[in-house]
Amino acid sequence: MATVEQQKLLNQLELFLKEATSEEQSLVSDIITGLEAKRNGSFRTYIAALTQMEGCFLDNGDYEVRLPIQPLIENPLKMTHGGITATLLDTTMGSLVNRSLPVSQAAVTSEMNIHYIKPGIGQFLRCVASLSHKGNNLCITEAKVFNDQEKLIAMATATFFIIARPTE
Repeated sequence: MATVEQQKLLNQLELFLKEATSEEQSLVSDIITGLEAKRNGSFRTYIAALTQMEGCFLDNGDYEVRLPIQPLIENPLKMTHGGITATLLDTTMGSLVNRSLPVSQAAVTSEMNIHYIKPGIGQFLRCVASLSHKGNNLCITEAKVFNDQEKLIAMATATFFIIARPTE
């Protein structure tokens, strides 16, 4: 039996879907799929799960994150929202730094400078981050975002402050 909150959510979803466009229906499906992927451990964060970001280390030690371009992340001009590009840069650089630290430490962004160069359009964006400096308290990184045609979309530098990893 559904709780009151669950029934309210089901009613809200049913009303929305009655008049939803095919794009809206697809977005709802993608959001639910992302939430399920986060719950089953396929993604570490909701933002990565909802946007379908996937990352990996490259052979040279850099870190890469790919982000499919989809309506969820587009602005009204049908290009990737600048805030999403900033999130992609921050996620890629932060993932690189955090994966380079001992498990007892974590890194948080303390400063980021972004240069937007071209609109984020195409099938996907690919961000590659490298570590410029690793100190005891600070790490400096740089990253570049490319579209599916390997054209430079944005670039950034960031400083990450190293902290003790909070215990749960």
